[in-house]
Amino acid sequence: MLHVTSAQNPTIKLIRSLAEKKHRQEHGLFVAEGEKVLERARQTGWEPVYLLTTDHSDPWGAASLLRVDEKIMGQVSAQKNPPSQIGVFRQRWTETVKPEGIWVALEDMRDPGNLGTIIRTADAAGAAGVILAGQCCDPFSPDCVRATTGSIFGVKLVRMEQPQFLSFLRQWPGESAGTHLKATETYRRTYKTPSLLVMGSEGKGLSDEAAAACSTLVRIPMKGGAESLNVAIATGLMLFEAQNL
Repeated sequence: MLHVTSAQNPTIKLIRSLAEKKHRQEHGLFVAEGEKVLERARQTGWEPVYLLTTDHSDPWGAASLLRVDEKIMGQVSAQKNPPSQIGVFRQRWTETVKPEGIWVALEDMRDPGNLGTIIRTADAAGAAGVILAGQCCDPFSPDCVRATTGSIFGVKLVRMEQPQFLSFLRQWPGESAGTHLKATETYRRTYKTPSLLVMGSEGKGLSDEAAAACSTLVRIPMKGGAESLNVAIATGLMLFEAQNL
């Protein structure tokens, strides 16, 4: 264990820099905070590159452990109430999509809180993974990682540029169900597996190109005056309906 007493320590400066996307991309790392979140990482076989702690605990037993005081932990943490442990991990992306079970595809998802909530919900519903298509926000940003409450370690993530995604969508061997306000069929139905649930961006919804590439379009009926549902809520409804949970 290395006892770090200065915020100017090179490793501490590196970890603090990961709050910015360009540095996360440069180093391929991200930060996760809190004992419960790190316990999920340990249970799913993730090994931290660095583990910061204000005590002597090291659940991995072989991590690059840095003991810091509460002041330094507060400077590193993105939370108002800093945790006792912060882990730094290597980003993981899944390269191929196996057409099994239920996948979620998100087109141009921009809000990290929504993305984190969707990843958490996909984990809870037992989805096979989440595809990030087009101009999606960074799933390894502090806001997104925090919103997943540890599910960032339990869900496969795939990224695709828009042309690749549209081609993938047209060739999907099972059912691809996109949510669309103009759809005539309700989301309360039986979904064939493998299923691909396609969700549009927060502001614009599903693009015309993606909608045309889906085998089915469905809508979520609303009785009130709201124009649309929050995309994380809509994805949750779709996932649990498709899983028949």
